Amino acid sequence: MTKRLFDKTLSKTDVEYRMVIPMDSLPAFRIPEGEFSKKVDVFDNNCCRWSFRCSKRKNDAHPKPVLSSGWIKFVKEKGLKEGDQVIFSVSDKDGAGGLQFGIQARKRVKLFGQDLWSDPL
Repeated sequence: MTKRLFDKTLSKTDVEYRMVIPMDSLPAFRIPEGEFSKKVDVFDNNCCRWSFRCSKRKNDAHPKPVLSSGWIKFVKEKGLKEGDQVIFSVSDKDGAGGLQFGIQARKRVKLFGQDLWSDPL
């Protein structure tokens, strides 16, 4: 079963450097105890696999998780800009606890003062 993990409207930092992940979504990424990062494979709507590094701060009560290493390549390939949106989902791919992440990107288009969203990229 696929579950929506989070939606995010992209900030300037998200499209230029790394994407900040909502804190309440960090447990889904399952960074091993004692480690501070993990490679995460994510599939888009076209079944293309993207590899990102999910990392958190080492010595901080507020770990501020981010996606980096591969994230900016995804942003550029999809032509994303500040104000566009990504939707992360997660599913149990084999019923044995193995997780599969999905991502949809939508571009924001302003038309007659209204925000419209493109179909998922």
